[in-house]
Amino acid sequence: MPFVEKKKLRFIYIGSAVAGAIIALIGVLMYSAMPKIADYLFMAAIAVAMTPPAIIHFLDMRWRTSIESRIPELLEDIAEGQLTGLTFLRAIEASAMKDYGAVTSELRRILSHIKLGGTIEEGFEEFARRVDSRMVRRASGIMVETTRSGGDIAKIIRSLAAYLRQVETMNAERRGTMRTYVVIVYIAFGVFMTTMIILLNQFFYPMVGMGASIFSPQADYETYRRIFYYMAAMQALFSGIIAGKLGEGETAAGFKHAIIMIVATLVLFLFFIAG
Repeated sequence: MPFVEKKKLRFIYIGSAVAGAIIALIGVLMYSAMPKIADYLFMAAIAVAMTPPAIIHFLDMRWRTSIESRIPELLEDIAEGQLTGLTFLRAIEASAMKDYGAVTSELRRILSHIKLGGTIEEGFEEFARRVDSRMVRRASGIMVETTRSGGDIAKIIRSLAAYLRQVETMNAERRGTMRTYVVIVYIAFGVFMTTMIILLNQFFYPMVGMGASIFSPQADYETYRRIFYYMAAMQALFSGIIAGKLGEGETAAGFKHAIIMIVATLVLFLFFIAG
């Protein structure tokens, strides 16, 4: 994904929030006449408001991860170019002719900045700012300091590439481990929803909804149904956010999980819950 500027992000986030607010307002206006539909609209409003940020965050994370995974390879090629006698700048230009995925366009952007009169240091600092990744900031910072101080640049870059490969391996292992906890969150949500369906369909609906006289209910079936609906909605929202925080370390990463669970909740109440 190409880099999305903060101004555009702000516009998208405001637009999605406004769209969600409009749907919620429609639900408020319909609440007195059709409360059940209004309940569905409230959760649909949350899903609509979260969808654009979730998509942008997912694509941005994929773009950033693709860059991080290719940075060590790029550094190794730059170091190899210097060992063959190329200057640091010529080694970067030679590397820019190869395909490193998303890194290639960023590398060419650095070279364009240099051709327009900028410095290598400024190019790498801008690269770190655009990607906004801890690994890229660390690599760019070391590259900047290396070009300023001089010395055996090839050796330093190769050491940096080896270090970043170890970091990337550790991050991949961490992500693999944390996926287990994400699955656990989904299992817990599934157990909760299954239990709720059984209670509503097999217990409350026959005894309250059908007017059975086994006990005196404190409320009608629709009241119980709405209570469970909002419990399920809150479970979907916060379980999704927790899953994102556990799996990727960011709250925004949980938006996609929350949307999946909210949609699942709506589908279950529309088609599988009695009444």
